[in-house]
Amino acid sequence: MEKKSVTVTIKGHEYTIITDSDEEHVKAVANFVNEQLDFLGRKLQTVSTINLMVLTLMNVASDYLQLQLELNSMVERLEELNRKFPA
Repeated sequence: MEKKSVTVTIKGHEYTIITDSDEEHVKAVANFVNEQLDFLGRKLQTVSTINLMVLTLMNVASDYLQLQLELNSMVERLEELNRKFPA
């Protein structure tokens, strides 16, 4: 795919992203990031913006890694079932 630039706003700051992803996907990601920042920001009202971004990134990364572990476990289970009950 051809690279294009997509401008998004995160916490009031505009960022231009160079990507080969669909523009709607990039905007959905930015929206998700803003939602996560707002959610954590409401819980931690006195945290600086940079600390809020780091804490949000840590939460998102933790969720991602947990989902990756769960996916790997499901794939292993499916492979095990395929060995036991071949098609």
